[in-house]
Amino acid sequence: FPSILHNPPLSFFLVTLYLLQVMKKHAVWHHVDACVGACALFSNKYRYLTSELVTADSITVDCHKLLNITMQCSCVLVKEGKLLNECSTVTAPYLFHKYGNSVDHSQRSFQCGRKADGFKLWFCDAVDDLDKQATMVYDRAADFHKILAGDERFNHIYADSPSHICFRVRGKEEIDYERAVEGLRRRGLYIEYYIDFFRLVPVNESFGEEQLRSVLDEIYDVVMKEC
Repeated sequence: FPSILHNPPLSFFLVTLYLLQVMKKHAVWHHVDACVGACALFSNKYRYLTSELVTADSITVDCHKLLNITMQCSCVLVKEGKLLNECSTVTAPYLFHKYGNSVDHSQRSFQCGRKADGFKLWFCDAVDDLDKQATMVYDRAADFHKILAGDERFNHIYADSPSHICFRVRGKEEIDYERAVEGLRRRGLYIEYYIDFFRLVPVNESFGEEQLRSVLDEIYDVVMKEC
């Protein structure tokens, strides 16, 4: 049973206590897609946002998203490590070495070539400060939520999302978002949209309040003039 963590427009944990009890009763595997939300695990300040993950049998996290690690750096975490061996083991004596499977990490990975992702994450944590990066994202998001809430040109939505800034432009009943994005690209800006609202995640440390206000001005101008 898949769940989603901190991902607008579903910016909350989608499994109720009742459903968790049902899954436990019937031994249903509970996997959490926390590709963005689990990055809060790296922040001492915001780790509490991931408290729901204790209910999961497995989670996925994409560290190349909020943590600014180069593509691709994804990992899957499970409660019972032995299950990785049971699911991934392929016995072929000629493939590996004389020490046997006890030190053969490929037996705990879905793909042999993906172990570089784990090394990349370890290396980036060793040479950089992933706590600082993760905390910056959530701090900046909180600041941006306040700016959107005080700007009458926009309808601030999903304000409870700890990492995503979502909003609509006021003043027009219908907006062609694809056309708006094309207009912004011609001005050198790429803004993501989701069906009927714009979505922004503050990952770049250089993108602050001044840059946000400038982008909001451009969005409003494009929507009013070109859409």
